[in-house]
This record gives sequence, structure tokens and C-alpha cells, in this order.
Amino acid sequence: MRKTDISKFSNTGPVQDNSASDTARSIGKILAKALLTLLAILMITGTIVGAFLVSFIWSMKDETMAYDLNKLKLNYTSFIYVYDENGNPVEYQSLYSNENRVWVDYSQIPQAMKDAIVAIEDKRFWEHNGVDWRRTLGAVTQLFSEGSSYGGSTITQQLIKNVTGDKDVSLTRKVKEIFRALNLNKEYSREQILEAYLNVVNFGSGTNGVQAAANLYFGKDIQDCDIAECAAIAGITQNPSRYTPLVHPENNMERQQVVLGEMYDQGKITKAEYDEAMEKSRHMTFVGKKQESGGGSTEIWNWYVETMFEDVKEDLMELYSCTSAKAEDMIYHDGLKIYCAMDQEMQSIAESFVNNTENLPQNQEIDLGYIAMDYDGRVLAVVGAREKTRNRPLNLATDAQRQPGSTIKPIGVYAPAIELGAINYSTIVEDAPLENWNGDKPGPNNFDNRYLGNMTVEFALENSRNAPAARICKEITPEVGYTFLKDKLHFTSLQPADNNIAPIAIGGMSEGVTVREMTAAFQIFANGGKFTEPYTYYYVEDHDGNVILDNRNKEPVQAISSTTSSIMHHLLNRVITGSQGSGRRAAISGWEVFGKTGTTNDQKDSWFIGGTPYALAGIWTGYRDTPTAMNNTETKYAISIWQGIMSQYLENKEPLEFTYDENVVSATFCQQSGKLATGSCPRTGTGWYKKDEMPERCDMEHPVEGDETSSAGEEGETPEGTTPTDPATSSQVTEPPTDSSVPEETEPVPETPSQPSQVPPQEPEGNTDNNVVVTPGDDTLPPGIVPVG
Repeated sequence: MRKTDISKFSNTGPVQDNSASDTARSIGKILAKALLTLLAILMITGTIVGAFLVSFIWSMKDETMAYDLNKLKLNYTSFIYVYDENGNPVEYQSLYSNENRVWVDYSQIPQAMKDAIVAIEDKRFWEHNGVDWRRTLGAVTQLFSEGSSYGGSTITQQLIKNVTGDKDVSLTRKVKEIFRALNLNKEYSREQILEAYLNVVNFGSGTNGVQAAANLYFGKDIQDCDIAECAAIAGITQNPSRYTPLVHPENNMERQQVVLGEMYDQGKITKAEYDEAMEKSRHMTFVGKKQESGGGSTEIWNWYVETMFEDVKEDLMELYSCTSAKAEDMIYHDGLKIYCAMDQEMQSIAESFVNNTENLPQNQEIDLGYIAMDYDGRVLAVVGAREKTRNRPLNLATDAQRQPGSTIKPIGVYAPAIELGAINYSTIVEDAPLENWNGDKPGPNNFDNRYLGNMTVEFALENSRNAPAARICKEITPEVGYTFLKDKLHFTSLQPADNNIAPIAIGGMSEGVTVREMTAAFQIFANGGKFTEPYTYYYVEDHDGNVILDNRNKEPVQAISSTTSSIMHHLLNRVITGSQGSGRRAAISGWEVFGKTGTTNDQKDSWFIGGTPYALAGIWTGYRDTPTAMNNTETKYAISIWQGIMSQYLENKEPLEFTYDENVVSATFCQQSGKLATGSCPRTGTGWYKKDEMPERCDMEHPVEGDETSSAGEEGETPEGTTPTDPATSSQVTEPPTDSSVPEETEPVPETPSQPSQVPPQEPEGNTDNNVVVTPGDDTLPPGIVPVG
């Protein structure tokens, strides 16, 4: 190694420490990299956000106000048509308002009124294209600097808000409003826009439009108002409650003079006109002459028309993106033709039956909601309460949410479970409590405060047992039932908390459900499993004959398979015809009936939902205003009212039978194993199964016993084998008992110290269908079922 190289490793000479400067440089490089990285992230993020924002804004460029401005001036009566027995539409009723609506054409509005409103509300109205960008930018700047609400709306934008009622304070709404204004300005002249604005805007004290304001405040028509009076009216629009002259004349005068000042500054009036108007403003008087009150016809509508009115209103709101008030205005004044779906015969029968106080509880506080449908979604009849003394009160059939009790079981538990293959018609389920049902207590409780051990699905549903339904719900998970109700059956009243076993299995809902929802859901058990949204009108035409709303050819949703529908139908028929059936009192002589009862275990709600070949109907009874426990007699009225109305409706009808899926066949099953019966099975029943999913053959060893009657009513049947029967003949079910033979429901067994100690107290939710009393050793128990405890 050369000498010069050795010097590099020598310790001689002064030593220079560069560690501090090296560290500083390293930190600087790290900070520089971090800063560059942060800037890069911000640039990328900004680009993405900016692109998204531009895309979002651009996606609303075609936003328009769907409603035709020219229809605002209409004042035509609307008519309801119903179909006669020959299928021809006949006029049934008119819908009109007794409000004195007067539209003032543009030519009849004085120039002073036009100038006053433009001067104070939108001084560049005649120049911009629907949006005043200078005012909009100023409003946005003010928003970010002072946190104020949005401002800068033009007359065009204010008109859109008044027609659609879309006054949500959000950037999305503001962007939509801007594009709507731009597009409206392309479609209509400025004169048309100003004319509409002056006829619909709120001018305080319940007035809309300048004619109503002139009538009220000055007792004259708007065309006779002078400059000062026009300025007084124009000043109200900014804040009608603050500037209405009947309540705050001083505020109105102050605002009126501001309007006059703007009119003068903008050259709308001369100095002499300004001085004269200012002088008059100091001594102005207001007469307060009120117009005739509005609010609709004085005729009392029936419950069906009432329900249809609300349906049409809701659909108009969706069609035109407008407010409830605007939709009602269309119904009253746009000359609509509404083709009603009401079955006049059934509506008349239902109303007459309910109007007869002998058919109702003596307690006037116990009310009802009733609705009847066909199996394609058509609503046939509606009764919203036991009395109707005015239009549009609370409708207990469509508006009130009540606890459904056991009527939820077929749609929340049994139908989804059969659809999934988790159970079949005769699967053995355990009537035993679930642990930790109510806190640390087992449950749910049954109506008789007892658990009966193993039983078939047929008996569990027929006898409305709570514990088996809860166990099946737990097996398939409550989410399955919850999703089925929301997505397939279109329940809108369910809450997130209802996604649990208690609500889905025995009906303890957070808010409750409506009679309309529940009744519509049961259509799937007699039409091959299809759900159609219930409707009260076929279609609606506008004044020019154009169809604007149409319920014809509605597409149904296949909620469950046709095979599941047929099996569930037979199960629900047993609720009526079975010896232990909770709905025996709904039987109608000569007709097949299927259905389900529901009585909450606090006896505040009593239901029956059932169907015949011609119609399906649901009814709820209970206290109208404050839920209160009913006595045992009062809870029976739901099923008796249902049976009474349906019996009268079917009285003169031609015979008609339900149809079933050909892939569902009947077979004899063993009551003890739930499997297909063999010759050694002492107790049997008839079940219904999917042809390709038959149960296994019974392999249970049975004790030798004497002949006994099965729960299906077959005396000592011990068939050889399990040959399915022909569906063409086997679909006929056991003839229901006649009216005189229907047994009375028995009362619930009160809890006494002698009852089993493991039975928990009744929960506030759920069902207590109280049809059969079971006590230890009771010979009414179905064969093969042994009480627990």
C-alpha cells in the first residue's frame, strides 16, 4: 500500500466532526420527501375528489321539474269511475275542493306587481337563464365564510321549490335546483314563469297567489291595486310570517318601503310615483277580507275512496317529485279520471256489517281495521274504523301499526323454513323453551302456560304454539324471515330491531305492522307464491286523456315457490278444520277456508287473516287510541266479524275451488316420527309434500296400542306403505264443520301455583291464541304428544 493511502487511516492531525451536519441533512431529506409525498397525496386525492364532484354534478344536468306549468292554472273537477257488472266504467263520485281558486293570467296582473316582485326578489330576472350566477357565487362565499344558509335563489328557482316542495337544505338539492331552473328556462318563457310564480307563492295569512292576497288585504282584485299596494304584497314573500300586514303591519310597512326604494333605484317607477307610494305606505290600512275556506268536499267519502285518494296522492308525489299538498291540489283541480278497483258489493257488505252495532263489541273504544283483496293485489273493500264522521281520519286498516301476534308465524317462520327445506309438513319440532329468551329466563311462553314436548309442524301451527315457531326461527335465523318480509313481501313498517327471534317468530314488533301489509302477505298462500303490491285503482288519466298512473299488468314477485305455497295452504287450512285449530270459528259451510289467528299475550291486539277461493281478508281489533287489554269475549270479535262479512259475500257466489301445484302430493305420515307411515304406525295423519322431497319411511318402534283417532281425523288408519295420492283427487280437504258445529274457543289457563315451576311468566310480546286448554292427562291431546312437567 502506498504511503498516501496509509494516511487515510492515520489518527494524526486535527479531527473534524461532521455528524451534526449529516444528521441535519438526513432530517431535511426526510422532511422534504414527506412533504412531497403529502403534496402528491393531496394532488391525487384532489384530482379524484374533483373528478367525482364533476361527475356527480354532471349526472344531474338533465334534472327537470316533471310537472307541466300550464296545469297549474287548471280548475277542473276530478271524477272516480267504478266498473259495473258488465265491466263498463260508470261515474261513481266527484272529487273537488270548495276553495275559491282564481288563477290570474299574466295580462291581468298590473305591471306594478310584476315590477315590484322582480325588483325585490330577482332584479336580473329578465337577463339571466334561470340562475343568477353572481348571486349564487355570493351565497356560496357567504356560506363558507359565515356559515349562513343558502341564498341567491332566483324567481325560477323559488317557483320550483314552491311546486315541488323540495326545500331540503343541502348541496345536492341546490345543484338539482340549479339544473331544474336552467332546463325550465329553456322550456318556458320568462312571462310564463313569472305568471306561475305570482299565482302560487305564499303571501302570508294562508294566501297563495297575488289574487288571494289582494282579496284578503285590500278587498279588491289584483288588477285594481296601485303601486303601494303591490309593493306591500311583494314584500311579504321573503318571510310571510314576519311581514304579513294583518299581524305585523309595522314590519310590512318597513319592507314595503324597501321594495319601493328598489323599484325607484332600478327605474321601475318615477320620482313622483315613488314619493306618492311612500306617503301612502305610512297611512295604509288592510281590510282583512277572508276568502271562502277550502279543504275539500263536504261529502263524507267511504273508506275505500279514502284509501284510494291517499294511494293516488302518494303516486302523484313520486311521479312529479312534488309535495303532498301539491299532489292533493292536482286531484282536486286537474280534472283527473280515476278508475277505481273497488268491489262495490263487498264494500257495501263490509260497511253494513260494521255499521250494525250488534256485530261489534259493546265497548265503543274497541275499534277495528279491515281490508279485503283478491289474489292479484286488487283491494276489494276497506273499513278503517267502526265509525266515519269526517274525511281523512286515521285509517286503522292502512295507517295504524299494531302488534301482529301469531299471524306473523306463517310468513316470518313457516313459509321461509319450508322454502329452504329446513322443515316439511310433518317435521317433528320440540315444544320446549329456549334458554335466555327474556333476559335469563327461558321462553317463549305458550297460551296455556305449558310445553308439550315433540309435535309435528302441522299441530304446532294448527294449535298456534309459540315455542316451536321460535325454535324453527332460531334454526333458519331470524334474518331469513326479516329479509323475506322486507324484500319479498314489501313490509315497510319493520324496524332494524325487528330482526330478532321474538318479532319474527311470535310478533313482538318494535312498531307493529298494518292490516294492509299483513293481508297482502297472505296472498302468496293461494296463488302459487306470488306477491303483488295491493292497489286501489286501475289507472288514472289527466284532463287530456293521457294515462299518467297505471296499475294494470303489475308484475308480481315470486315470493315463494308454487310448491311451498300449496303446502302452506294445506297447513293453514288445518288451522280452520283441525280439531285443535285456533281458527275453527272462521269456518264457512260449503267453502274451503285457510287462515291464521293472532292474539298478543297481553290481549291488546286480536287478528284474523284468512282466504276463500273468491277473496282474502284481514282484520285487526283492539283499542283505538291507547292499547289496552281486552277481555276474552272481546278478543273473539276479530274472527267473528271476518266470518260474518265473508259469509255474506260468498252467499250467492258460484262454487269455486282452490288450485294446487301438481308437484305437491299427499301421503300418510306417522304422528310420532313425522316420517311416512308404515303399517306399524298406530297414529297417522295426511300430509302434503314436494314430490321430489318426500320424507323417509318411519323406522320408529311403536308400542302396541288400541285403535285411536289421529289428529287428522282418520280412524285407526294403518296403511300398507306410503303411496302418494293423485293430486287431482287428494287436494280436496276435510269438509269444514258447519256454522252450528264450530266449537267455541276456550279461555286461557290462568297461572296457578300448581302449574309447572319451569314455565316463565308471559312476555309482553307475542301470541296467546287461546283456543284449547291443555292440562296434565287431558284426553284432548293429539296422539303421541306428552305434556312437559
